Amino acid sequence: MHILQRMSESYRNSRVSKHCNWAHTYLVRNDFAAALDAYQQAARLAPQRAEIYAGCGFARYKLGDLQAAVADFDEAIRLNPKLAQAYVDRGMAYYALGDIPSAMSDFNHAIYLSPKLAVAYNNRALVDEAQGNLSGAISDYSQAIHVDPHYLLAYTNRGYARIDWGDLRGALADLQQYLRLGGGSLNGNQQEVEARIASLRRQMQAQQ
Repeated sequence: MHILQRMSESYRNSRVSKHCNWAHTYLVRNDFAAALDAYQQAARLAPQRAEIYAGCGFARYKLGDLQAAVADFDEAIRLNPKLAQAYVDRGMAYYALGDIPSAMSDFNHAIYLSPKLAVAYNNRALVDEAQGNLSGAISDYSQAIHVDPHYLLAYTNRGYARIDWGDLRGALADLQQYLRLGGGSLNGNQQEVEARIASLRRQMQAQQ
């Protein structure tokens, strides 16, 4: 490759990285419109990068532009059919659109591609729970915790599902573990979870 071509490619890659870094910063700040703009600028410079389209899709999903989000995830998957996170995120967009079969199909495929991707099990459980399949949901939340014992969301989700299932002792253990791992302070719901734990203890005492 000619030296000028190498310099041009290096400069372009540097600009792509800059836009992606800004996009990540905006996502952390919950500024999804700015994140989308940064990802789109990166995509114009590197249209072959699947993860950039996945980023566009995620930002659009957070903005509520669900059909456009699906289109971006479609492109990401076309460019890289093994990008498991794109299936997870497209599944959530389908779920928000009410397309439950497509959502479940995407979560299943994400798990097939990446069996240790905790969020895929967690999100599949959300669909199961919404359909009234509590045993399936609890099983998937448990699998999410098995592959990633620090995946905090699965503890509260499984805890609340266990309450609906009637397993108060299991629910109490999940919520307590969530707090022990620091979930309450990290996610700003310490008091809410503590209140639910206190309520569970009262219920359990009343049943004795």
